[in-house]
Amino acid sequence: MQKKTVSLSFYLVSLFCTIVLTAVVVFFLEKTQFTHQESVIKVTRSELDEVQDLYDLISTNYVGKVDKENLIKGALSGMTESLNDPYSEFLSAKETKKLDEAVSGSFEGIGANLQLKDRLPTIDQVPIKDSPAEKAGLKSGDIILEIDGVSTQGQSLDETASSIRGKKGTEVHLMIQRGSEKFSVSIKRGVIPNETVQGQIDQDNSEIGVVQLTNFRETTALEFRDTIEELRKAGATSFVIDIRQNSGSLLTEAERVASYFLADGDTIVQFADEKETVGVEKADKKIDSGFKIKEPVVFLVDQETAAGGELLTAAIKSKDIPVIGTRTFGKGTVQNVQPIGEESYVQLTILKWLTPEGDWINEKGIEPTIEVGKPGYASLPPLSRQSNWRIGDQGEVITNLNAMLNALDFETEGDQFDENTRQAVIQIQTDNNLPATGAVDVQTSQVIQEKLFELVKANDTAYKRAIEVLS
Repeated sequence: MQKKTVSLSFYLVSLFCTIVLTAVVVFFLEKTQFTHQESVIKVTRSELDEVQDLYDLISTNYVGKVDKENLIKGALSGMTESLNDPYSEFLSAKETKKLDEAVSGSFEGIGANLQLKDRLPTIDQVPIKDSPAEKAGLKSGDIILEIDGVSTQGQSLDETASSIRGKKGTEVHLMIQRGSEKFSVSIKRGVIPNETVQGQIDQDNSEIGVVQLTNFRETTALEFRDTIEELRKAGATSFVIDIRQNSGSLLTEAERVASYFLADGDTIVQFADEKETVGVEKADKKIDSGFKIKEPVVFLVDQETAAGGELLTAAIKSKDIPVIGTRTFGKGTVQNVQPIGEESYVQLTILKWLTPEGDWINEKGIEPTIEVGKPGYASLPPLSRQSNWRIGDQGEVITNLNAMLNALDFETEGDQFDENTRQAVIQIQTDNNLPATGAVDVQTSQVIQEKLFELVKANDTAYKRAIEVLS
């Protein structure tokens, strides 16, 4: 069973998944879904007099230059901020475009997946089928030496990806090394499918299929169904569904995936305003097209499983499907985006979503049925890329550094950059062909971070427990 292609954007997210903050997520709802049909409340002119008076006063009397457009946007932004709701905000057209891209199921780029090898970005998989990268003849193992004439040596994957990605139709010029050969290639960027589902057979058990569900976008439910069917053909008779760090965007896609695991008529989710329940979604052929998953299954969750990921968790947990991991994030509100004027929008919390039992998990999260935490080093904060630490330094950041080195089997501890720390750093630098200075510079800190990430992946206790449950 071939592992499904991972988009460049997902790879960058997953690379640093040991310490990821949950992003604000928007549920894009159809305008008619669960909205009240009451008339919009209008304020009188007198209630807005003070706003108009302040605008006039600033426009005519402020000593500096006044950008009237920014003044109006500031007032609109202030209204949403006064709600004290972290998910309601005023958005510019540019910010709204970013939200659209987050759920569109595609991104603009060349369709190559990267990883760092010997400090250089390297294409680690066959480029996405029919992508610009494939059409340009790029292959797995190709090393990207330059992007538009700028060396990639020492760049992070994030920096490299930002340079490669760009607007559809524009070109990016790459200097490639393939074996001993070096050559340049110009690639016209295009729209690349941004897959949110990966599937593979467990390497030690050929009857267990593993599906990683990273988000909920426009094509997620179909991707998920296709992946399950492929795994079944490959011999899978049970499944691990990994929704850790899934902060799900599209509500309807989360509902559709949930319906795959529920019997027709089972409640998927409820919606409520401040007073009462205003809608209930139930599993049905209209939602899942009759596709069902009846094999034994286990779900994996963590503290970054949020919003749509939690909706799915609550739905399957109501049917006694095992959930392994840690308490989820706790986002139980629903937002939609509406235009304000010609080029501005407001993202506004309009509803609560409730579990099938009617519970509101906001700021509480969902408890797993089997709690399995990550090792302590998995939650260490990332190393700053702006400092240059050396022997004699001390403080909280050195405590963090020593903890990372200790997790990598070096005898380091405490808040002092001592000789043990220095020797550990020299060993890491030597092993990774870096100057053995004994000081933690940008490149060294990145290598330490990558080694820690590899360690977390190799010691995935929740996943191991899931395999035990299914075995």
